[in-house]
Amino acid sequence: MELELLFQNVVNSSAFYNNQVAVAVSGGVDSIVLLHLMTNWAKKNKLSLPIALTVNHGLRPESQKEADFVVSYAKELGAKESFILNWEKQNIKGNIQLQARKARYKLLAEWCKNNNVKYLLVAHHKDDQAETFLLRLERGSGVDGLSSMDYKSFLNGIDIFRPLLNFSRSEIEKYAKLHRLKWIEDRSNHDLKYRRTLYRNLLKASDNQEILTERICLTALHMKRAAKALMHYTRLAFNDCVNVHDLGYIEIKLSEFYQLPEEIALRLLLYSIMAIASKHYKPRYSSLIAIFNRILQKDSNVNCTLSGCKIRKYGENILIIRESSRIQEITVNLPLNEPTQWDNRFSCTILGNQGCSVIIAPLKKTQKVPEFLKDYNCCPEVFYSLPTVQKDSKVLAYPDVNYNGKNTNDDKVQCIINSTIKQNLVSLISI
Repeated sequence: MELELLFQNVVNSSAFYNNQVAVAVSGGVDSIVLLHLMTNWAKKNKLSLPIALTVNHGLRPESQKEADFVVSYAKELGAKESFILNWEKQNIKGNIQLQARKARYKLLAEWCKNNNVKYLLVAHHKDDQAETFLLRLERGSGVDGLSSMDYKSFLNGIDIFRPLLNFSRSEIEKYAKLHRLKWIEDRSNHDLKYRRTLYRNLLKASDNQEILTERICLTALHMKRAAKALMHYTRLAFNDCVNVHDLGYIEIKLSEFYQLPEEIALRLLLYSIMAIASKHYKPRYSSLIAIFNRILQKDSNVNCTLSGCKIRKYGENILIIRESSRIQEITVNLPLNEPTQWDNRFSCTILGNQGCSVIIAPLKKTQKVPEFLKDYNCCPEVFYSLPTVQKDSKVLAYPDVNYNGKNTNDDKVQCIINSTIKQNLVSLISI
C-alpha cells in the first residue's frame, strides 16, 4: 500500500536504526496505525521492536478500560513492551484539554528520559495540522502559532517525531480497515463543546475537504518559513542588544532595543523572559504586550513581573531578573560528587568535606549581602536571586563566580556557580 511505502521512506531517513523507539498510543485509529507501521518496519529491518506508551488522564469513566485495551492490543501487534502512564491531576481549572496535553507530553518525555529512550513517535497527521491552524486563527495567534507542526521537535532531551504528518485521516483509516486493525472511538471527538470538534466538522462540510485541508497546511508551511526568518533576525539582535550576566540575569541595552523592528524587539523581550524563567510555554500575549508597550514609552518607569521574572528599567537598560519568591530551594547531602542544577539558571558545584544536609536557596531580604558581591555594582535585586548554601538559616557559602582555588568565604563550604542561561536561550531560539 502507498501509505506504508511512504512511511518507510520517512523512517528510513531517520536516526532510528540501533536506537530504542517509543510510540505514544492513545488507542485511536491514528496511533494504532502508527504502532502497526512502526512494528512492521522494525521487523522488516530486524531492529528492536517499539515500546508502546499510553497516558491515562482519568478524565472519563472509560479511561482505564481504554488504557488496558492499548496495553493488550499493543502486545498483539508485536510491541516490545507497553506501559500505562497515569496523570496525577490536581486542581484542574480552565482549559482541560490544554492541561491534559501538557501533562501527556510531560509524562511521555519523562518516561523516555528515565528509561534511556531517545526517540518518541506521535501520530499527528495532516488533518490535525489544519484543525490546529483554525483553532489558533480563532485565538488570534501570530506567525509562530499559525506555523505548521514540525516533522521533528525536541522536548526535555527527547526527539519527538511525527512520521504521519503528510497523511490525511482518510488515508490512515483506509489503511486501518485494510489491515483489519482495532481501535477506540473517543466520544469527545464528537462533542461540539470542544472547538477542535467544531473545526473538524467544518472541514468535513466543505465542498472538497481534501483540497481545503491541503491549502490550510500550505499556508501553515508559509508561516513556518516566515517564523524561521524572524527567528534568524532575533538571534542577530541578541548578539547586539543583550548581555547574559554570570550572576543569572539578562540585560537589554535600550539604545539598541529602540532601533529594532517591533516584532524583533518583542521576540527579544519574550525569549529573555522565557530563558530566565526556564519555561517552554510563552506567557499570555496580553500581559507581554502591555509590558512591551510600557518599555517603548522612553520616559516611563518599568517595574513589572511576568512568568516568575522581574522586568525593570535600570539606568539605560532593561533587566530581566528571576523573582526570588518563585525560586524553589533544594536540599542536598554533602559531600557532593557532581554539580547540582539550581532554578534552571545555575550549575552549582559545592566544595566541602562536611557530611551534612544543606539547602541551596536564595538570600532573604533580612540576610546580609557580602561586600564581594556588592562589588559587581549591579541592581541589588539580583543578589536575592542567587544560590547560597545554608544550614539552619545560617549561610555557609555565598556564590562564587570567579573561583581561583582559594576559599573566598573563610568557611569550609564553597559554592561555585556557572550560569546556564545561555544554554536556555540556545534551546529556545534555535529553529
